[in-house]
Amino acid sequence: MNKTALNINNLTNLWTVAGEVFQGYSEHNGVYCSHIKNTQWPNRLWTDTPLSAGLKHQLKGSMEKIPGLTFSYFNNGHTSPFQTDPDFMLKSKQYGMSMELTEKFGSKKIFDFRTVTNREEAELWSKAFHLAFNYNISVETVLNTMNTIPYILVSEEEVLVGTVILHITEQVAGIHSLGIVPSQRKKGYATEIMYHIMNEAIDSDSKLATLQASEMARAMYEKMGFTTDFLMENYTLKNEL
Repeated sequence: MNKTALNINNLTNLWTVAGEVFQGYSEHNGVYCSHIKNTQWPNRLWTDTPLSAGLKHQLKGSMEKIPGLTFSYFNNGHTSPFQTDPDFMLKSKQYGMSMELTEKFGSKKIFDFRTVTNREEAELWSKAFHLAFNYNISVETVLNTMNTIPYILVSEEEVLVGTVILHITEQVAGIHSLGIVPSQRKKGYATEIMYHIMNEAIDSDSKLATLQASEMARAMYEKMGFTTDFLMENYTLKNEL
């Protein structure tokens, strides 16, 4: 089981599905692009081709043509070829993590998991996501992709706690956009939501859970049993910062 490949495939499939709905997905010479206007997500470039000077030039051209694109480089432990590049700057990094799903998790909380099905719920999800991450996934993006991407609102006793996406590809449960709204933080919700969502993944016959964690959240996932498989480095053009 190549956990790194399965993790990356799940993530890029999510980006692809979103972009295709808006006719914003394309591939050229091994460089993939998923872009939606008037929102910050997914708006990504990625590649499965070894990096070269020509490929970097192609990436730069795409990012100049469509402002706001982020290039995500999947680093398996090598020195990043972008560290000293004069055109690119590291915007953020995330840890690609995974855990085999073998048995269900015990949980101390009872949640209401509601999958978005209408505009009112899409507006609520988009707003809660923005509160949690200070990052925008537009209402129109949610509305137009909700038939293929399960956007989930998480509540406890009718109080909205946060958001999550469970994206399943080939028995791989990709857990994305797990965010807790500021007013509900420091109550242990993130861990408990993870237990619930992984139990749901097991019920769907998923064998592996994958995610991409920030530095801040990494320790929480390690305590659950997740291990780090790769580093995802997100780059923007220096002149965009």
